[in-house]
Amino acid sequence: MRSRTLDSVSPRKDYTLLQMKIPNYKLIYSNARGRADLARLILHCAGVPFEDIHCGHSDWPSIKQDTSFRQVPILEVDGVHLESHQSNAVARYLARQHGLAGQNQWEETRADMIVDCMCYLHAGMCPITREKNMEKQQELFDEINQEMIQPHAEVIEQLLINNGSGYLVGNALTWADLAYYAYFTTPIMELFGGQVLEDHPHLRQLVKHIGDIPTIKKYIEKSVRKN
Repeated sequence: MRSRTLDSVSPRKDYTLLQMKIPNYKLIYSNARGRADLARLILHCAGVPFEDIHCGHSDWPSIKQDTSFRQVPILEVDGVHLESHQSNAVARYLARQHGLAGQNQWEETRADMIVDCMCYLHAGMCPITREKNMEKQQELFDEINQEMIQPHAEVIEQLLINNGSGYLVGNALTWADLAYYAYFTTPIMELFGGQVLEDHPHLRQLVKHIGDIPTIKKYIEKSVRKN
């Protein structure tokens, strides 16, 4: 099989051919990036149309009563709620449906593992978002960067080097790659983390490459991506 490099970004064509009818998707979340950002990136990357429903505080009581777990994001597929409102479950489902989960079960498991390992990175950002003083935010970020982000980025950098394709898993883009793009382009990263990938050129190139994918670039340019 011919090796695929960073120039190859399209979801697997066999998935597209098998899906004669694309489901009617509705993704329900606030207008923030938050826990819905990865699902949005997957859908835009795959070129799949969906209704991006932004619910405000006043909308939540009426939406909440129709959910099992009282949480968002909610993915609605052909009028039926996916009754697992955890963001990774929603993103994983969409990745598998649209050829971004890996090319076989081994790759799917590797991608799942990599994404699940990011949970503590996201949790580490919570104290920063709660802090209102910008100087203290910077101090917290510097501490988290030193203790959590840099050691993790070193591991991911080595994974990219070992894999050799420019992607984290196999020879094609997966939702694991998109997950790192989402993490390293958050408002907190854009505000405080300008140098976090300075010592990780392969990871830095991956993030840049995903941002240059036409469907992703179009989404970013047209959307107002908040916290």
